[in-house]
Amino acid sequence: MKHYTMYKSIMKYLTDKDLSLNAKGFLSMILFNDEINALELSKYCSDDLQTIKDTMLELRIAKYVKFDPETNMLLTGPSRYDEWDDAIIEDLHRKAQKKNKSDKER
Repeated sequence: MKHYTMYKSIMKYLTDKDLSLNAKGFLSMILFNDEINALELSKYCSDDLQTIKDTMLELRIAKYVKFDPETNMLLTGPSRYDEWDDAIIEDLHRKAQKKNKSDKER
C-alpha cells in the first residue's frame, strides 16, 4: 500500500469557498493525474462539454489555471497562481515542456 504525504498547501483549493464542487473535483483530477489534460477530461467524466468549459472558466477566473504562451498550455497548481513562487513556476514550465515534447513525438 502506498503512503502519500499531503502538504497543507495542496489542500488549500479544497477549502476555497469560492470554488464549486465541480471545479474542486476537476482540479483534483488534473493535479493528481499528470497524464490527463483538460481536453481529454470528457473521456473520464459524465459531464457534458459545456459543463467542462464552464468549470475551466471558473478555475481561470479564480486564478487556479493559467495559460502559458511559451508552451501553449494551461498551467495549474494547488494554490492560486498569484501565490506561486519561482520554484513552482519553474517546475510547471518543465512539466509543460516535457509534455509538449512527448506529444510532438507521437
